[in-house]
Amino acid sequence: MSVIKLSSSGAQPSDVLERCPTCDQPIPHETSPLVQRRIAERAAQEKSALRAELEAERRETEARLKSEIEALKSGSTAAIERAVAEARASAERGLSARLAEAEAARDQAVKLKAELERQSQAVVEQRLAEERERLQREMTAAVHAEQVKSFEEKQKLLAKTAELQRQLESKTAQEIGEPAEADLYDLLKSAFPEDRITRVEKGAAGADVIHDVYLNGRMAGRIVYDSKNRSAWRSDYVVKLRADQLEAKADHAVLASKVFPAGKREVHLQDGVLIIAPGRVQAMAELLRKQVIQMFTLKASNEARAQKTDALYAFMISERCKQLLQQVDTQSDELIDLDRKEERAHQATWKRRGELLKVLQRAHGDLTFEIDRIIGVAGNRNGDAED
Repeated sequence: MSVIKLSSSGAQPSDVLERCPTCDQPIPHETSPLVQRRIAERAAQEKSALRAELEAERRETEARLKSEIEALKSGSTAAIERAVAEARASAERGLSARLAEAEAARDQAVKLKAELERQSQAVVEQRLAEERERLQREMTAAVHAEQVKSFEEKQKLLAKTAELQRQLESKTAQEIGEPAEADLYDLLKSAFPEDRITRVEKGAAGADVIHDVYLNGRMAGRIVYDSKNRSAWRSDYVVKLRADQLEAKADHAVLASKVFPAGKREVHLQDGVLIIAPGRVQAMAELLRKQVIQMFTLKASNEARAQKTDALYAFMISERCKQLLQQVDTQSDELIDLDRKEERAHQATWKRRGELLKVLQRAHGDLTFEIDRIIGVAGNRNGDAED
């Protein structure tokens, strides 16, 4: 069954009109269920009226037949039977025709109901599609707004980072390196309590830290240190510390730095200055201190000192030294981990021991109470045994 939809260009889906398949009049789709119900009711009313009409005709026919039978009583039996048969056939033909019309009306109502249901389903699907499209637009707008917000926050962070970078660049090298110098000073003071460790005041010429090595109360030699906490390597760090070493008449110069010349790391020798990563400073300082004490003890000549120093530096920057230091770090980490495990095991043992002691104390108290009760002490207010 074809359906004609009528709508203006600005009409909403709820304003779409359909034509009734019975009367061909335009109807809104919201009234389709009502039209369907009314058609079904009308079909039922027509069928009921038809049955009543047929029943009336049947009664009329029977009355007429009785009248004719009375009139024909004097006639032959065959004529009477023929008249009855003709009347019955006529009544059945009328009844069959009426029933056929009722069935056709019922089929028409069923088809109309199916068509209205199909139209309603089409309208529902159209509305669902429109709702999905609306939700998709809202979701796209929300995502876009979130992206804009995220971009703005990122821009703020970038601006803040740039501001911090400008503030950092505006500080002097000495201001930036001060915390690292303090850490280096504290490390050396803790590692070598028998030596004299001096931190050079801010703004004064010379290295950051002076390490005077002592043996039996006598100064055996000197090591100077600089600490750099910069993001880029500069060769003038070495030039400056080398000049400080010569000025202080130091045996060794150590530059503690997180950054190294290109292709170098951990430990590097450049122009007589040892560049060492902060994590390796203490181990390397111990080697340098031993060499200073050995040269002082042997009263070695300057030539011998230079040879020994070159040999020591060669070893310190060698792969063998790096491997040994790595092994020391690994074993140290394992020892620390073992200590932690042992401490946890001790804690568990001590906790269990405390629990057992509490249980033992309660059992001992119960035992004492039972014995006191038997000998008559327990429950005596004055603490005296009963007779």
